[in-house]
Amino acid sequence: MLSLLISFCVLGYASAEQSPWPSGAAGDLAFERSDFMKSSAYRIPDRASSDYAESGAYGTVNKAWDKTHSGQWFIEEQRYGFDAVGAGLAWDRKDLVDRGLKIFDWGFAQQQADGSFHCPDAFHSTSFFIEATARTALLLSASKYSANFAPWVASVKPKLLSAARWMTDPKVERKGRESNAPYTHRRYLVASALGFVGKLDDDPALIAKSQEYIKEGLALQAPAGFNPEKGGWDSSYHAVGLTFAIRYYTIVADAATRKAMEPMIDKGLAWLATRVTTDGSVVVTGNTRTGLGQEIGRNLKPKTMSYGSAYRAFAYWSMLREDKKLQETADLLARYDRSKR
Repeated sequence: MLSLLISFCVLGYASAEQSPWPSGAAGDLAFERSDFMKSSAYRIPDRASSDYAESGAYGTVNKAWDKTHSGQWFIEEQRYGFDAVGAGLAWDRKDLVDRGLKIFDWGFAQQQADGSFHCPDAFHSTSFFIEATARTALLLSASKYSANFAPWVASVKPKLLSAARWMTDPKVERKGRESNAPYTHRRYLVASALGFVGKLDDDPALIAKSQEYIKEGLALQAPAGFNPEKGGWDSSYHAVGLTFAIRYYTIVADAATRKAMEPMIDKGLAWLATRVTTDGSVVVTGNTRTGLGQEIGRNLKPKTMSYGSAYRAFAYWSMLREDKKLQETADLLARYDRSKR
């Protein structure tokens, strides 16, 4: 395994706060458009978000529900529209951005008057969708396509705000917190969903609420560096949570919040590096949720390691930290992921 000590000593880093990498949505957009993302997540752009129906319903479960409106559906499945948006922004493909927005629009068409989505596990499922769509609105507004997509951004802003206010309704939020309690990564997911809407709508209350979730997540990190899931570690969900955290760090966090988050991200990546083998595969031994058939996903398949989240986390933080060792780990993970597809 890669050594725990490979360039992860905080004293050896350039400060991410002083990094020349742009902050805010412009910084997130720069990462999505980076050469690394073009060679990894967006290597074959036409495949991005390709599992959709003509209506915009995405994935096996939602496409089936769209035909009969019976059985289960999940608003979170529509979040995969961002893959097409990201690929479109990376490769200057407006047609792919349009594909992603069509997928999102199907999701918004299911929204209720109170801002909710009537699907199972609604609080958690909504947080995924809102994170992806609010981030899309921010990135489109920061891109060269801002004028082209300004009408779409304007149309979804009130819908996003309504959903965020539904999530923060005390009764709704209390149940959501109870359901999310065993899962550290969900703190960073909810923080990003609320924080992105707060930035989009210039809503200080939502940003303050998002900071509560960041503080909760930071307090949960284990001394060894992993962010607990169901009482133990899980290399996949750990990577997912770090990816949400780094996006929040770039787009939403103020100087004080960034300073508080940096040790968690440094330690979290250091721990994850110890799970990466010399061929780029990630050890799943001891995982509480993924890689060993423990949990079944919305697609009715066993949950596996999210290599995309892992290489994104290392590459993104590498750009902010200006640390070549982090990028080397990202490249190793991305090569392994490509070899298995």
